[in-house]
Amino acid sequence: MMNSQPYAMPQLNGTEIHVWHLNLAVTPVDQDALWSTLDPSERNRCSQFRSDIHKQRFIATQGTLRILLSSYLGLAPHMLRFERGEHGKPRLAGTGPDRGLVFNVSHSGDRALFAVGLEMALGVDIEIRRPLMHIEGLVDRCFAPSERDRWQSLPPSKRLPAFFDVWTYKEAFIKAVGRGLGLGLSRCVLSSDEIPRWEEIPESCGNPGDWLLRNLNLGEDVSAALCARAPDIHWQLNDAGRFLR
Repeated sequence: MMNSQPYAMPQLNGTEIHVWHLNLAVTPVDQDALWSTLDPSERNRCSQFRSDIHKQRFIATQGTLRILLSSYLGLAPHMLRFERGEHGKPRLAGTGPDRGLVFNVSHSGDRALFAVGLEMALGVDIEIRRPLMHIEGLVDRCFAPSERDRWQSLPPSKRLPAFFDVWTYKEAFIKAVGRGLGLGLSRCVLSSDEIPRWEEIPESCGNPGDWLLRNLNLGEDVSAALCARAPDIHWQLNDAGRFLR
């Protein structure tokens, strides 16, 4: 059952990003209660999924997003309305791109990730690491030459996690920018530094130093990243499951 008493939300200000992680494998959820928070368009989208597990994960992810945002805004979850930008980036209805309370969502398997901030471009990505049949082809298409060379120099046992780490950095960035894959993953080039940072990005996205990039440690089987156009911002990682117990 969902907690009937609202959890005390940490105070969010313009110098912080709150990242919330949901692991459905360890968090029991009340599907009926979460379903009641969704609007008609979300329920219609859910009905298009053929698999029950995909329906359940969608309800859990979208319902949790609504509960999280409602806690910041002081509104009932079902009252929230969303809209999308030109390339599909979601935002609260009535707000401009990267204005007001901003958020981003990613999910993979039974894991979901949410980021919440104020007045900034931000994005998150999470991927369950799993074998890929054509990983070399993906590296050729999506990695810059310097990234490809570093990846190929790794021992075979380290290449799969390294691929997903780089992939989530790039995905988090293009989601923050809100331009979609057309931005060009290979044009977003990571440095070789131990702490991740951008060495090169498309000119339209500003200077590489304008962007915060962080790895989110969620376990050996998961790659996850946060990216925000706020290089000096503080961030914290929290368990979203506390809202659903």
